[in-house]
Amino acid sequence: MLCKIFIRTFPSTEECELFESILQTRWSVLIKDVPGVTFDAYRTKQTPNISTVVWQFPDAASQKKIEKLIDENIKKFTTTLSPKTMSFSGERTLHFKS
Repeated sequence: MLCKIFIRTFPSTEECELFESILQTRWSVLIKDVPGVTFDAYRTKQTPNISTVVWQFPDAASQKKIEKLIDENIKKFTTTLSPKTMSFSGERTLHFKS
């Protein structure tokens, strides 16, 4: 399992909410073409201007397809809204489930 995490800090809660609404309308359609991929978005009440997105990919080819879709469909919004963005990509080394 491969994973990519984006942590975006927006100047305001409203800009974060706007960005998440864009993600909600676009990714629900775009993700259908890449089987086995999951997308989760997280926010806390303590920092409502920070959005954390976790992608999980079954393989490198799926990750490459999604990263291309990010460049084609989402990057312009991050450029316009100018959040501070940190990202991490890696392979899962441990997983526990009860």
